[in-house]
Parts: sequence; structure tokens; C-alpha cells
Amino acid sequence: MTDPVLTVDGLRTHLQTENGVVRAVDGLSFTVGGGETVCLVGESGSGKTIACDSITGLVGPPAEISGDVRFGDTELLSASERELRAIRGDSLAYLFQNAQNALDPVYTVGDQIAEAITFHRDVSNEAARERAIDLLQTVGLSRASERVDEYPHELSDGMCQRVAIAIALAAEPDLLIADEPTSALDVMIQARIVDLLAELRSTHDLSLLLVTHDLRVVAALADRIVVLYGGTAVERGPATDVLERPSHPYTQELFRSFAGERGRRNRPRSREGIPVEGCRFHQECPHVVDACKHTRPAFEPVEDRETHHAACVYHGDDYDDSTVMAEVKSTSEFDIDTSTGGERDD
Repeated sequence: MTDPVLTVDGLRTHLQTENGVVRAVDGLSFTVGGGETVCLVGESGSGKTIACDSITGLVGPPAEISGDVRFGDTELLSASERELRAIRGDSLAYLFQNAQNALDPVYTVGDQIAEAITFHRDVSNEAARERAIDLLQTVGLSRASERVDEYPHELSDGMCQRVAIAIALAAEPDLLIADEPTSALDVMIQARIVDLLAELRSTHDLSLLLVTHDLRVVAALADRIVVLYGGTAVERGPATDVLERPSHPYTQELFRSFAGERGRRNRPRSREGIPVEGCRFHQECPHVVDACKHTRPAFEPVEDRETHHAACVYHGDDYDDSTVMAEVKSTSEFDIDTSTGGERDD
């Protein structure tokens, strides 16, 4: 892996609610290297989005955020709002869920792209408009010189997602955080957006932190995977290793659910149902032992591999890892063909 563009170490985001403290993110650590795609994977409520919002300073009070988050030479958690504004949308860009809602309905798409350019670059309005047209062409919209004057409601969901990507690329960022960029799209359009992200990563030397629960997208884009449950990581490693040998019981359950298989146990209905002590998954794990209930398990290497780790006692020296690996299934069957077969706007 190249030198990290982003380093997250011990990130915690605790939210004050009427029912007490919710540990939305609780001790999350990972890195994103230059030109690398790292996927945060987990079910809804696992902490993926709020982790990204915490990294970029988009979570306000009454949240308590701690840890160490470094983007290049900048420590983000201690940065001022002015410093964060200079970084966000410039060297670090954020692609939000559901582009239709993220775009402003009262401004043309060209105005919104141009605003992202002029906020960070000293260019004329005319130059910003020409750059907006170029960006619309870059993200694969035909008739870009006409689309630039259209409003979001005049475009399809797929077109709006491409516009949102154009806005994110406006200042030529080093890192793009993409939160469920395909979740509101049908399967065919999802594949085209995945293909576009892969092309942009290659042509722009872009690092990508991708939030998703769709393993087909992960298989198409990820270099490394970080699996989240209950606000913390339970498994991490190269995408090929994690997909072919899911090694934490939660990862295995998650992959089974993607395959349409019923989980062994019902999941808690809320974050309040997830235990704070021990392994976060121990109430649901079919392999639970007493050690899982009291101490948070350390990350252990999977099958002596230096880059693939799971936070599970069965991968430590005192337990037999064949217990949890006995029913492992490869997820290679979930790979998707992301070729577009030609230029399409939707």
C-alpha cells in the first residue's frame, strides 16, 4: 500500500440522546492509501455514514467526537471550521447519498458545479462555466453544453448522480468519500456509476473511501475492505481475502444475507440492543464463549496472513479458528460486470 492519504485511529462518536449515550462510532481505525479504494461495509446502522460525517466535520453537537484523524498533514478533528471549509470540496470531496436530495432544485446544475469551482479557485464565471461543461462530459453526460443549463428535476436519478460526481470532482480532490453512491439507482444504472467511479479513480489518481452495503459494488471497486458492526471494525483486509475467506462470524452472516440466506439469529432492532462490553456481536454469534462477553477481542491475523485480520478470539492462539471457518463460502459469485456497453446518460 502507498503512504496513507487518510489515517483514522481510534475514532469515537458518541451521541447524547434522551435515552442516554449512543456509541455510534466506537474505536474505529483504518487507512486509505494514495490511489486506493477502501470500502466500509456493514448493515444499516453499523456506523458507516456517521464515521464519514465525523471525519469531515459534519456531525455537530451534542456529539462527542474523539480520536486521531489525519488527512495528509492536517489533523481534522482539531481543525477549525474555517480550515475544514478550505479542505472540504477541495482536496477532500464528499459524495452524499441520494443525489436528487443533495442537489439544490432552484439552481441549474451548471451553477452548482460552477459554485464548487469558484469557492476554491480564483477563476471567472465564464471559466467556471466552461469547466462545468468539461466536468459534465467527464462524468459521461451527453450534450453537456445543454445539460449545464438544466435543473435537477429535468434529469433522471442516474444523471443527477453524475452531476453530483462532477461537483465532487470540481476542485480535483485527492480523496473522494462516496456514501452509498448507487443505493437509489436501479441495477443497470448502478453498474454504469460503478464503471464511472473506476474510470475516474484511474484517470484522476483518486483515492476513494466508499460506503456501501452492496457486495457487488465492493467486488467491482475495492482494494481493501473494512467490515463494521456496532460502530467498530470487526474485520479488515485486502478485498480478495475478505470476499473469499470472510473470517469474522458477523462478516459471514452479512455475506449470507446478501446471498438471500436467512441469518441464524435475529439482529437487535436498535443500537441500544448491542452490548458495550466484549465483542459487539457476541449476543448473536453462534460460536460465542465466555471470553467474548467481557473483553473486546483484538485483531488477529487470519491464517497467518499479515494483511487480513479479524477481531475474533477464534483467530487467537487459544482457540481453533476452524470452528468459525468451517462454513465459509466464497463470494466470487457476487461479482458484477460493470461495463456500460457505450455512453448512456441514465
